[in-house]
Amino acid sequence: MAQKFYQFRELCEENLNLNAHPRPTYQDLAGFWDMLQLSIENISMKFDELHQLKANNWKQMDPLDKKVEQCRFCMERRAPPPVPKKPAKGPAPLIRERSLESSQRQEARKRLMAAKRAASVRQNSATESAESIEIYIPEAQTRL
Repeated sequence: MAQKFYQFRELCEENLNLNAHPRPTYQDLAGFWDMLQLSIENISMKFDELHQLKANNWKQMDPLDKKVEQCRFCMERRAPPPVPKKPAKGPAPLIRERSLESSQRQEARKRLMAAKRAASVRQNSATESAESIEIYIPEAQTRL
């Protein structure tokens, strides 16, 4: 992982260097960063699994238990807040601000997921094209 961050730093420095011959574009940097984000999220998920194992006394959970726990987690997150019977005068603007912040977070999540999908597609197409590269060296150059 440290090597990937180092590589990203090198790409950024090449981008800032006006004399660099294959100068990376901002889109290249954004795509590489998206791939780094995917790796970071993968590591975060692994740590979440470790925390779940620790909470379960280091015993593997059954796949059915995981689904039930995930459903509970999803239901807890998606459950709308209870609506008061009488509208309060003071907190109404706070509720609007919270809903606005919530919608902004949802939009940010959607954009992030779209970026992840695009990065994944770019990564898959890059590996496919890299597999089909052939290098031709004439015999005269191989004899030194």
